[in-house]
Amino acid sequence: QGAMTNALNPKVAIFFLALLPQFIDAGAPGQGVAFAALGMLFNVSGTLVNLIVAWLASGMRSAWGRAGRTGRDLAPRARWLQAGAGAMFVALGAKLAFATR
Repeated sequence: QGAMTNALNPKVAIFFLALLPQFIDAGAPGQGVAFAALGMLFNVSGTLVNLIVAWLASGMRSAWGRAGRTGRDLAPRARWLQAGAGAMFVALGAKLAFATR
C-alpha cells in the first residue's frame, strides 16, 4: 500500500524531477540510464534503511514486552514507557493550553 501511494503521488515525481537532474551532466550520453540508476540507488538505499528500522523496532518490542489492550498485561518496562509517554503528552497539552502570545 505504501509503495502504491508513493508511486501515484505526484509530489514524489516532482521531487525526483527537481533533484536528480542536478547530479547528471547535461552533455553526457546516457542521461536516461543515469537518471534510472540514481532512482534505483535511492530506492535500494531507502529500502535498506526501512528494513533496518523495522528490525530494530521488532527488537525493541521484544525487549520492552508485547503491548496489549490494557496496562495490566504489559511488561514492567513497557508500563513505564507508556506512563512516561502519557505524562509527556499531558505536559505538552498543558503547556499548549496555558500558552500566551
